[in-house]
Amino acid sequence: MRIGIDARTLSGRYTGDRTYWRGLLGGLAAVGAENEYLLYTRLPLEGEPPPGLGPNFHWRTLPTPNHDALWMLTAFPQALKKDQIDVAHTQYNIPLLGTPCPVVTTVHDVSFRVHPEYFLPKDRWILNTLVPRSMSKAARVIAVSESTRRDILRHYKQIPKEHVTVILEAADSRFAPPRDGQETARTVSNTRLGLDDRPYLLAVGVLQPRKNLALLLDAFALLKLGPNPPPHRLIIAGKRGWLDETDAQLAALPPEVAREVTLAGYVADEDLPNLYGGADALCYPSRYEGFGLPPLEAMACGCPVLCSRTSSLPEVVGDAGILLPADDSNAWANALAKLLSSPVVLARWRERGPERAALFSWKTAAQETLKIYEECVK
Repeated sequence: MRIGIDARTLSGRYTGDRTYWRGLLGGLAAVGAENEYLLYTRLPLEGEPPPGLGPNFHWRTLPTPNHDALWMLTAFPQALKKDQIDVAHTQYNIPLLGTPCPVVTTVHDVSFRVHPEYFLPKDRWILNTLVPRSMSKAARVIAVSESTRRDILRHYKQIPKEHVTVILEAADSRFAPPRDGQETARTVSNTRLGLDDRPYLLAVGVLQPRKNLALLLDAFALLKLGPNPPPHRLIIAGKRGWLDETDAQLAALPPEVAREVTLAGYVADEDLPNLYGGADALCYPSRYEGFGLPPLEAMACGCPVLCSRTSSLPEVVGDAGILLPADDSNAWANALAKLLSSPVVLARWRERGPERAALFSWKTAAQETLKIYEECVK
């Protein structure tokens, strides 16, 4: 087969859908070279391409028109026709004016429908207009969790059940327990961020209301102002997103707590394994996730995980993480206090994470995705 990939999101920093392409392409490269892959971008690729891609992967830059929506409507389908592509793969949107081949689209979540309050009106309108139509017109829809599949079928009755297939994501192989131990990873991360070498709690993700950082900051304040406060700081890693209110939330904290919180901004891809591996816990209080890669990446690195008991997160962490209510800061503070008070408990959670993360595989995801491609071209 000749397979066309809308790889535009690889022309930038790796977050979310960029990480998905990186992992899936690596998996596809590992399961055989009998297919040819054409990776289409609008802008030249920034930095290094995903590692391990073989000679059957080819990059195509389609620089015009200079707008993503027009690129999807015109340049992309024209290239698919010119290159005689058998099946194409996109994320969320497909060319709605028609394509010369079947198109598979991956939908990570429909948060714009489930939680519209977390979106700006313009973005909400665009997503509600384009994504449902794309799912209806696509040859198949890949959902990255059972939770996402349920949400798609519940909110979009026009999409047949057999049209949507669950293929789980995975953590990249670079996420593993620190080779030189947790203390070394912690020192490396603190040095990178210009911090003194103290233990830390970690939050990872784009700063936006859906991530529920207000609850985490409240819980952290309760922990630090409690009778036996741990020495930990809180590091929040992630670029700023829409409707970000983190600065105001920090300003509302007692000064002695606020100065224990570090906003690290976007953390480079190569620095994340040490950041996870050096943390005493990843705190992930998100109210809604289509999959939730940070908890899985943290577990792969042997970092204990606390996350909300919402949406797809129980699917990801299973019994290898601590599941908590998304609206109870006292429960979070108590769980953190219990975890941090016992090296034995910490060690136990560190051991469980890698075993759980090993159940998820990009090679398996690639094999299941290839089956979808094959079904579409029969």
